[in-house]
Amino acid sequence: MKLPNMSKRELERVARQFGTPLFVFSGDAIRQRVAEFRSAFGGEWPLFQLMPSLKACPILGVRALLSELGCGCDVFGPGEFEGALRGNVPPSQISVNGSIKDEGIIRRAITLGVRIVIDSPREAALINDIAGSLSAKARVMLRLKPDMADLSATSDFAPDLLISELSQRIKYGIPNSELASLAHSWSSFAQLELVGFHAHVGRHSKELGVWSAWATAVALKAVEIEALLAAFDNPVINIGGGFASDLDADLDVVNRSGDTPSLSEFAAAICAALRRGLAGSAIPWSNWTLEIEPGRGLHSDTGVHLTTVKNLKYETVGQQRRWAEVDTSEVFLDLHGVPDDCPLQFTSVSSTEPSHHVYDVVGLTCNAEMLSLDQELPELSVGDVLAIYPTGAYLEPMAANFNALPRPGSVLLDQGSARLIKRHETVDDVFARDILE
Repeated sequence: MKLPNMSKRELERVARQFGTPLFVFSGDAIRQRVAEFRSAFGGEWPLFQLMPSLKACPILGVRALLSELGCGCDVFGPGEFEGALRGNVPPSQISVNGSIKDEGIIRRAITLGVRIVIDSPREAALINDIAGSLSAKARVMLRLKPDMADLSATSDFAPDLLISELSQRIKYGIPNSELASLAHSWSSFAQLELVGFHAHVGRHSKELGVWSAWATAVALKAVEIEALLAAFDNPVINIGGGFASDLDADLDVVNRSGDTPSLSEFAAAICAALRRGLAGSAIPWSNWTLEIEPGRGLHSDTGVHLTTVKNLKYETVGQQRRWAEVDTSEVFLDLHGVPDDCPLQFTSVSSTEPSHHVYDVVGLTCNAEMLSLDQELPELSVGDVLAIYPTGAYLEPMAANFNALPRPGSVLLDQGSARLIKRHETVDDVFARDILE
């Protein structure tokens, strides 16, 4: 198992220093991945901006590193908005997304100069009214629902459903009938400054043909209504995210078959399709600013989860079986029930011996906690540390408190130093919101 810019020795030292269970994020791997995205897409498109979504890894220490590297940030809702600000993202590089935005978040975004992505005609009117009350202009984008009716590919999330159907049925984006009405009445929204267009398809497929179809559809839809754009030199076309990571081991994806294209292959296919789709634009394609929002594609392979073996059991009557009981849980790793084909890799960082023994690695709640069945590992001892990989995206924010378990802390291992960037929860934290009369 290749760990992300981390050695086994480093990981064992981190586990001993900070305690387990523990999420560990590699700053070196994050730096490398940001550079790879910029090289791939920047080589194809002169005006390019990386806008990682906060939802994939809402750890402020990680976000602060991305801010240091000059990345913008896509946020959903007031919590992520606050997280981006605390993670040192300049307001001008924050994009507030989401299908329901109340007056508070809109007012704050306008006041700070944060860009707002409009998801419905009602929202356009609300933003316009609030901006008027502030005697300000609101920088906005329109979230589109491009039509891919001719695409016959099915979704990797739900292999029995067509991507073309899901992209229209999912709630996000302005329905095309309402978009036409909104465009017709756009001149009445005097306080709105339209700076570009946004669309997001998600990790439905890693087939390059699907991504080409998506980019073409986004560009064609943008060209239809580009007359609404404000007098802005470099309008934005944001095609969202959904790029598979190299390992493509995210647990929410049902179909992970096939090789993952390189970022260079993704970039070449997407940018060629965008250029074709923008051929009818009055604005030269090179004057458009391309934005992408890599979540899992940036973060997934940059993190590991560390856990300590707390007990070992053996069965020799009727069958031969070994259990390694560890101090983490399925509720920290988004694993539930009996794993059919767990894509996460398990390795011992306490041993360099060959993996000649088979264990069921099991967690610590009263659930079945079958984290990995028939896992080949070296001979284990109580106190050994296991690394579970990759766990850099989505898993930490999905962690839960079942059995009143405090959630794990997080460490950033970056340029040779390790520091705690999110403390371990305590039992007091778990019960902090409970009220006894």
